[in-house]
Amino acid sequence: MEKSGLELLQEIILFKDLTDEELRKVHNLASEHKVAKGEFVFMEGEEREAVYFIRRGLIKVFKVDEEGREHIVNVLGAGQMFPHIGFFQDTPYPGTAQAIQPGTLLSIRCNQFDVLLVESPEITRKVMRVMGNRILQLQAKLQELALFDSRERVVALIRHFADEQGQRKPDGTHLVLPITHGEMAQMIGMTRESVNRIWNQLRRDGVLEGDKDTWVVHLDRLGREA
Repeated sequence: MEKSGLELLQEIILFKDLTDEELRKVHNLASEHKVAKGEFVFMEGEEREAVYFIRRGLIKVFKVDEEGREHIVNVLGAGQMFPHIGFFQDTPYPGTAQAIQPGTLLSIRCNQFDVLLVESPEITRKVMRVMGNRILQLQAKLQELALFDSRERVVALIRHFADEQGQRKPDGTHLVLPITHGEMAQMIGMTRESVNRIWNQLRRDGVLEGDKDTWVVHLDRLGREA
């Protein structure tokens, strides 16, 4: 069942230390939006006016190079926040966000959130502490990825998608992933052929089951692979 806006914000890492009263103050700033498949939420380079939270659906964030080629940065599902730079910079949107499934988003305008932080120092302190911890975690992940071989990079990407948007069920983690191997390759600095080869090997090993956009990931077997 789709979560309410307040329930969604309760699960956002940025707000995990807030009390119920503090969380309601944040929720009072939120607006709900429906998005259709293919609809753009914002475009790279536009003035950053709001931060978004996904109640339902999938959003891809991508950048376009000088030759017009699209490079996917991330695919985000229910419970995720974007852009990841959040509320704390005045820079434009760093990429383009587009719905790849119909969905429902919550948005909070950056200027309204700034006012809340000024008026509520305790919320500011809690949010900044969480941001500091997330930066340290991201640095550690980037350092690990730089040391991974090709197989480990694909496994790490699968883990990322499973952790971020997978639904855990008795037969494994169910995952909708409507992107190509070429797009995955762009995300982890590999060739499409290498990702395709490793992906097929993981299927033969029983780590992945499914076809096209819908997969079941067996995290216990993935742990042995890693």
